Amino acid sequence: MAIRLWMVTLALVALLIVDREVPVSAGEFIFSRMPICEHMAEPPNCEQTLNQVCGTDGVTYDNECHLCVTRIKTKKDIQILNDGKC
Repeated sequence: MAIRLWMVTLALVALLIVDREVPVSAGEFIFSRMPICEHMAEPPNCEQTLNQVCGTDGVTYDNECHLCVTRIKTKKDIQILNDGKC
């Protein structure tokens, strides 16, 4: 039982640490959300609507679609850190 609890704890810690592109200082938690890009096989033509989002790469994108274009082109796991400018 103790081994199973230990394994679950390690798995949860690993999920919180793995693949962070934004440096996190001690005591500071940053939660990001996935943009809706899964249906896009190739870079789309994005509308010019200004609805800025801040990516986990530290770049401010005009809208979520522009972030998706960068994800597709660079093949990086860029997520939305927050709405608005970085």
